[in-house]
Amino acid sequence: MLATAGVAAVLAIAPVVAGAAAPAGPASDAARREEAKAAFGRGNTAYNLGKYPEAIAEFENAYALSRLPDILFNLGQCYRKQWEADKRSELGRRALHYYEALVREAPSSRVRPDADQFIAELGPAVAAAEAQERQGRIAAARGGEALKLAQSMFAAGQLVDAAVVLDRLLREPDNGRELLAEAYLLRGRVAAGSGDLLGAEVQFRRALELRPAAEIPDPRGQETAALEAARKTAVGGGLRLVQAPLGEVAPGEPARVDVKVEGDAEKLVAALELGYRPADTGAYLTARAKPPMPLEVPAAALAGGGRVDYYVRALDEHGSVVAESGAPTLPFRLQVAAPATLAARGSAPAPTPWYGKWWVWTLVGAVAIGAGAVTYAETRSTGDGLLTFPGQTTK
Repeated sequence: MLATAGVAAVLAIAPVVAGAAAPAGPASDAARREEAKAAFGRGNTAYNLGKYPEAIAEFENAYALSRLPDILFNLGQCYRKQWEADKRSELGRRALHYYEALVREAPSSRVRPDADQFIAELGPAVAAAEAQERQGRIAAARGGEALKLAQSMFAAGQLVDAAVVLDRLLREPDNGRELLAEAYLLRGRVAAGSGDLLGAEVQFRRALELRPAAEIPDPRGQETAALEAARKTAVGGGLRLVQAPLGEVAPGEPARVDVKVEGDAEKLVAALELGYRPADTGAYLTARAKPPMPLEVPAAALAGGGRVDYYVRALDEHGSVVAESGAPTLPFRLQVAAPATLAARGSAPAPTPWYGKWWVWTLVGAVAIGAGAVTYAETRSTGDGLLTFPGQTTK
């Protein structure tokens, strides 16, 4: 039912209480009443035709002009009809809003019993729909969208739901280092907010391993204390890969790529991935090894006189990238000796200092052109013949 009979009659005599900007006076009041009656009539017509959005607009206009509480019931009816056709919780929640407003503003209204009945029926159904929609969003969220959803839940105090979203996100493959760092930081905040300070400290240490300078924006409660405790026990410098330079390699033989994982106190690295391809051509092939097993570029990829692009990634147990040395868009390049050159030498090429190996300067030159995240300052000798490449982020 709609609150129709009697409402139009009331509109004819109701005093105007809204619209402070309108000029006062009997003529103005009468004009507004007539306008409210016309809007109310158009709303009834639209409602009877099933045009609920149009009816809502007209009833809202009539209410703004007249402030008659019974019109709130009509708005509730419009939203309830939409809810019945499309079980979106937002529509049911709007219907409840208007029924409850009618009860609050006109407790003695003749449509109060109907409003009470609809409130009793709609309340549990809308709550169930909201829960189902929330679970659907949790299940569908991936990557950055999942992080945003968890952030909104955390801000709303929905710590259990935020934890579910973050735990799912952290178990997914193909996430990048910065996304993981942000997720671990937020997971620590959720744990701290739930009173689990030891759990928060563990999550914060993981975040610091990926982002050593991590800070909490607008910290709450015990978050700062847990973060500082994690900082005291975290390994300085964060997670990184240290790689020995290859220089020129022999053709037809596997080329060993020695990479050491440092700063991984939380044991985030489960495997190393080597990507390789003939220089500047095609997609990368990949090979994996579990540290400390070495990585190798297969002999079949090392044609005499050729060049090979390669990079190394550190992956967590779920396949997300936690550190990189080189990248698909900014790889290292190694030179394969020509067979004739080796025959003329009669032996393997003599080793040269790391700074004389052309592939080092190939990488540095690429950076100088502005191609990537590694800088010359980051390509440096550690004093034992190794080069250190801090973890990069490409995602």
